Amino acid sequence: MNRKYIVDTTTREYLCIALLKGQEWKPNNQEALPEFMNSRTNKDEADFELLSGEYNDNSFFEKWIRNGTNYLFKY
Repeated sequence: MNRKYIVDTTTREYLCIALLKGQEWKPNNQEALPEFMNSRTNKDEADFELLSGEYNDNSFFEKWIRNGTNYLFKY
């Protein structure tokens, strides 16, 4: 299954924000998104940025979880 994530590359925290069901993207964890965005401790820094991307489960695991991501938010 493909999922869209938003990742804080500094803290390595992430949130799944959409799921691909058939040909359509369905929003996911939208109630947690404002809290996630507001909890970024580095959001006031000049070089602050979040990464977003579409991954299947295996490639996301290889890229982020195996490499030391700190937190797994709800799917």
